[in-house]
Amino acid sequence: MKLHGLFLALILASCVAAEPLRLTLPQAIELVEKSNPELRVSGQSIEVARRGVTIAGQRPLNPTVGFNTPLGPAERKQGIFFTIPLETGGRREARLAVAESGVQEANLGLSQVRMTVFNQTRNAFVELAMARASLEQSRRDLEFNDRVVAAARRRFEAGDAAEAEVIRARFEREQIARAIFPAENRVEAAQFLLNRLLGQALDTTIETVDDGWLFPTEAALKGPDWELPSLDALHEMARKQRPDLALVEQQSTTAQRQVQLALANQAPAVSLQGSLLYNPAIPAFTYLAGVQVEIPWDNDRSGEVEQARARQEEVLRRQALTLATADHGVALAYSRFQAAKRQLSHDLEVLKPQADRVLYLAEKIYQIGQGDITEVLTVGQSVQRQRQLLLSDIAQLHLALGELELAVNSTLVGGKL
Repeated sequence: MKLHGLFLALILASCVAAEPLRLTLPQAIELVEKSNPELRVSGQSIEVARRGVTIAGQRPLNPTVGFNTPLGPAERKQGIFFTIPLETGGRREARLAVAESGVQEANLGLSQVRMTVFNQTRNAFVELAMARASLEQSRRDLEFNDRVVAAARRRFEAGDAAEAEVIRARFEREQIARAIFPAENRVEAAQFLLNRLLGQALDTTIETVDDGWLFPTEAALKGPDWELPSLDALHEMARKQRPDLALVEQQSTTAQRQVQLALANQAPAVSLQGSLLYNPAIPAFTYLAGVQVEIPWDNDRSGEVEQARARQEEVLRRQALTLATADHGVALAYSRFQAAKRQLSHDLEVLKPQADRVLYLAEKIYQIGQGDITEVLTVGQSVQRQRQLLLSDIAQLHLALGELELAVNSTLVGGKL
C-alpha cells in the first residue's frame, strides 16, 4: 500500500508539474521582479556600496602603542609610547560623501538594469505569442493545402484533371509542412528566453494570455489606447524618467565630491604622540608629549587633484553625450513606431479582408471543377505569405513600441510595467 501511495503521489506530482504557466504581461513582470537572476545580482551591488559607506566612516589608521626595554648595560630606561593619528582638512566628511554617492549610483544602476530586464521580458513575451500564432498559421496553411490535395485527387479520380495536378498539390503541401519545423523551433527558443528572464526552469511551458493588446484590431489601432503622446512630450518623459540620465547626473555629483576629497587629502597628516619613560636607577618617571606633522617634500598630492578634475570634466562630457543619445533614441523609436502602425493598419484594413475573400473564392472555384491547380496554389501562396506578413507586422509594431517604451522608461500601451 505504501508503494502504491508513493506511485500515485509521483503521478499527481508529474501532472501538477506539467501544468502550463499562464501569464499576462503584468504577471510576467511581477515574476521577473521576484526571480530574475540579473536583478538579484544588481541588488547585491547596492549592499556592496552600503558597506563602502561603513568603511569610509572608519578611521584609516588606528592608535598605536609600543613598549621599549633596554637589553644592554648602557641604557636602563623603559618606555611606553602612544601615537594617535588625526584626520585633518575634512578628509572623513569628504570620503563619506563619495561613498554615499556610490550608494546612489548603485541604486540608479539597479533601476537601469530593471528597466532593461523589464523591456527584454516584454519583448520575449510578445515574441512567444507571435511565434505561437505563426505556428498556428502554418498549421492552418497546411490544412488548406490538404484540402487542395483532396480536391485534386477527387478531380483526377473523376477524370477532370491530370495526375500531375495531384502531384503538384502534394509538392506544395510538403513545402508548407517543411515550414512547420522552424516555426516550432521559434516557439521553443522564445520559451527558453522568457523562462530565463523569469527565472524559471527552461522547460517550463508558458502560455501568454492576451489581455487585449497583443493582437490589435484596426479599430483598436485608431482608438485612444494606441494613441501616443507627442514627440516633444516623449522627449520630456525620457529626460525625467530614464535612469541612465539620472545616473550620469549622479556621477557628475560623485566626480565633484571626488575633487573635494582629493583637495582634503592634500592636508598634511598629523599625529599626537605621548611617551611614559621609567628609569629604575633613580627611580623616576618622565612624561613626553609631541606632535608629528607630515612634510609634503616630494608629493603634495596635486596629481590626485588634477586627476579628479579631469574625471569631472569627462563625466560632464559623457552627460551631454548621454542626453543626445537619449533624444536620438526617442526620435528614432517614435518614427519606427508610427511607420509600423501605418503598415499594420494597411494590412488590417485592406489586405486581410481581401486575402480572406480571394482565398475562399479560389478554393471554391477549384473544388467545383473550375480553374486549374496553378491558379489555386498561386492564390494560396500569396494569401499564406500575406498572413505571415501580417503577424510579422504585428511583431514589428510591438518591437517598435518596446523600443520606444525603453527610450522613455514608461509603459505607453498594454500592461502596466
